[in-house]
Amino acid sequence: MKKIIITVICFAFLTACKENNHSQSEYSKNAATLKKLLDSADLSNNYNGSILIADGHEVLIEEAYGFNGNNQEPNKPNSKYGMASMPKMFTAVSIMQLKEKDQISLEQTIGDILTDYPNEEAKKVTVEQLLSHTSGIGDYFGPEYDRYKDSVRSLEDYLPFFASDPLEFEPGERMRYSNGGFVVLGLMIEKISNTDYNTYVSKNILQPTGMLSTGPFSSSAGGGNSTVNDIYKFALALKNNSLISQESLAAMTTDHFGNGYGYGMSLRELNGNNIYGHNGGAPGVAGELDMVKEKSLIIITLSNRSPMDGWAQVRTHIRKEFFGITPQIKKFLNTEKFIKTYKTQGFEKASELLVKLDNNISLGNTLNFAEKYARYGQHKEAIDIAKIVTNAYPDESLPYSFLADFQLQAGQREKAIVNYKKSLEINPQNKHATEKLKELE
Repeated sequence: MKKIIITVICFAFLTACKENNHSQSEYSKNAATLKKLLDSADLSNNYNGSILIADGHEVLIEEAYGFNGNNQEPNKPNSKYGMASMPKMFTAVSIMQLKEKDQISLEQTIGDILTDYPNEEAKKVTVEQLLSHTSGIGDYFGPEYDRYKDSVRSLEDYLPFFASDPLEFEPGERMRYSNGGFVVLGLMIEKISNTDYNTYVSKNILQPTGMLSTGPFSSSAGGGNSTVNDIYKFALALKNNSLISQESLAAMTTDHFGNGYGYGMSLRELNGNNIYGHNGGAPGVAGELDMVKEKSLIIITLSNRSPMDGWAQVRTHIRKEFFGITPQIKKFLNTEKFIKTYKTQGFEKASELLVKLDNNISLGNTLNFAEKYARYGQHKEAIDIAKIVTNAYPDESLPYSFLADFQLQAGQREKAIVNYKKSLEINPQNKHATEKLKELE
């Protein structure tokens, strides 16, 4: 009998080991392939940032590429980077922590918690609607904020930039990404905890997880700095339910309103993989945390360049390697191939390739490459790419508008006027083209 029991135990143990080794070897193979790709000239020469990819507690890749924002020092795995909107995850976790203590409910309204909130109409907005960007509250970014942002010292200082504006739609009716809404959530955290936002997050999220290189944050909507290793600690803490319960995490990662967003978490499905996390982008800032439901894969990318300056390219290749091809990834890769062909073989070959690709490229990414040429005074190249795109998409307004911009920069005034007019024929609402024509005519 003992022999049978021992045999069964050993068999179960070996089976478990085989399963674990299969899982690990599968991720390790993906990581090894990706590492070779990341070290290739095409990617590493364009990426300035750090990457951490892990299978649970096993770090598969932790590397840094390029230089800091001033191009003075090489980036390191522990380099600090801006976070832009990524701290919205911390704000949502803070709300869920307070909910677990019965200090707040998702059904409560702004008026219930912030009784002196300076907009009576907005007082009916619920905590849940704020967390899911379905509140109707707008944003604080704009000319006024740009003019007075240096005077902002607290969360309350953001209110004059958006709080008195009418709701953009009836709460819960649809989604509109709202930094203002997350500022309001931060004010709720401060009111309930009787401490400022940064102190609360530090005490209840950063310190317990050992995130010693993160913060302070500009607001509860984002800002501040972190490292890939600190974000990794946060991801493990979420998966281990040491910050919030499994039930709270499930609520945060559920698409309650069908808008691709949970509570402070972006949600997407890539070939059967349900991914949650958050990205952040701004001039000189790009980053993202990707976690996979019911799997141990964690992917973190942080860069000190804008999203289209290498980061989006690297993020796309990472997702392709771990999740496979999707229509969006295919478009991005086709764009890469198109631009590479133009660089190495010229205008005609790039035009031919685009026909073979059935024009299946990303307009935004392609025009971004053209803008890079223009930025460095390579007007011919910028015009070439924009021309190819207008030939491929003759019914799209945007390529004509970009082509006109590049022609104007190159001193081709009359040609620019023609293409601004073409852009307006397709889209009479193109304000940029309208303003340019007024200046030129």
